[in-house]
Amino acid sequence: MDLYWYMMAMVVPATTVVVFTRLTRNKYVAVMLTFILFGASIYRGFYPSEWVIYIDSASIFAGYIIVEIFELDNFNKEDEE
Repeated sequence: MDLYWYMMAMVVPATTVVVFTRLTRNKYVAVMLTFILFGASIYRGFYPSEWVIYIDSASIFAGYIIVEIFELDNFNKEDEE
């Protein structure tokens, strides 16, 4: 069961940053929303160990890097048509 938590900690925060970036079209707002979401879950005590929290924070940074590399926060009207 512990492996499940570590795998989810590597994938979910980065994906959340990418999804929030596409929804808000702002990478800084997306990172802040992700920190608020995971901070609230840490406060509520949903994490089994401290290592999951460390991996979560590294994954949020990885999500930010993904947004930077692929420029997901840039949105043009021509791309929509």
